[in-house]
Amino acid sequence: MLHAIATDLWAIEAALRLPGGLRLPSRATILRVSGDRLVVHSPLAIDDDTARAIDALGEVSFIVAPSCFHHLYAARTASRWPKAQVLGAPSLAKKLGGLPFDPLPSSSSLLGGELLVRRIDGVPGLDEHVFFHPTSRTLVVTDLVFNVHACPGFGMPIFLRLVGAWKKLAQSRMWRFATKDRAAAAASVADVLAWDFDRLVMAHGDVIESGAREGLAEALHWLRAGAPRLLSAASP
Repeated sequence: MLHAIATDLWAIEAALRLPGGLRLPSRATILRVSGDRLVVHSPLAIDDDTARAIDALGEVSFIVAPSCFHHLYAARTASRWPKAQVLGAPSLAKKLGGLPFDPLPSSSSLLGGELLVRRIDGVPGLDEHVFFHPTSRTLVVTDLVFNVHACPGFGMPIFLRLVGAWKKLAQSRMWRFATKDRAAAAASVADVLAWDFDRLVMAHGDVIESGAREGLAEALHWLRAGAPRLLSAASP
């Protein structure tokens, strides 16, 4: 069901079923911008009751599929709100199965500055775009970091331990294999850390309510270490 995180910020949470019977706690984020327009970020399955609760908040105007792995329910969500504009990572052209969408920019201000977006460059297999909501000082990400402290079954905790992302704010070690240009990724992260956010909402794990900028900098230390010296010095 829908629940509030902060003013103009809500979440839908569910356990996403993965191959092998694994179940990963997952979150779709709903943001409200001016004119009572709603942004559905990384949508999950939405039932009729939850859809009515969302409609009570405003008009769903944008549906965002922000990475190669967070698109599974974009088409279904678009069919429920057909007037909404779909925004997606550019590499999703084949995966979205003909669903018309506008490619997300690599770095830009959206909706008159009510949202900022930055792609994490150098990791083409993920093509993750992260978002900053200045009004709530919230950074919204998908797989850039995890903060999972509990999940159903025993398989997923074992997997998350293996990739170094269990019961802590951390980046999966799988990013190390997926990163093709560490300096480009580090430059992207430096841009993200320059934003004035305090809260971190990720697709998988507990929300970090305060001090998130410092926590994210620490979680991405290995990646930031690949930046040129001036970029490293500019980050917290």
